[in-house]
Amino acid sequence: MEDEFTLSTKDKNSDPPHLSVWVDSLTTPEQAYGFLPPNSPRRLVLRLKVNEICQIQANSGECVYPNLLNVIWVYLFQEIDGKCVRDYCPGADGHSGITGLDEESAPNELTNRQKKNIRKDLRAQLAELASKDFFQITD
Repeated sequence: MEDEFTLSTKDKNSDPPHLSVWVDSLTTPEQAYGFLPPNSPRRLVLRLKVNEICQIQANSGECVYPNLLNVIWVYLFQEIDGKCVRDYCPGADGHSGITGLDEESAPNELTNRQKKNIRKDLRAQLAELASKDFFQITD
């Protein structure tokens, strides 16, 4: 389940880099899945609480780092008649992002190996939180 929290190339290139997530009171699982690229490997619907995400502390193996993850609103856009406009399709208002999972978000004083360990630890902790409540989208 940790793979569900790995940033895609599009996620990494976003500003700021973030893992796309959805507010379930604004977006149904089917709507959220409709915004994903065709043939997306993501098939799980995972429920996480924002306050729990923000309380996760990363462990590099030597130190503990609080406050690396955050949840932000991220507007979706679509191209209409050659212009980039905000997406108002059903469910678009629930799009958000978890920041802090990219390579650049780890503390600068860490080695590349320690940064990798932190990202892996953060993903594992997110997966642990999500394992409490999930279901799979079927074809």
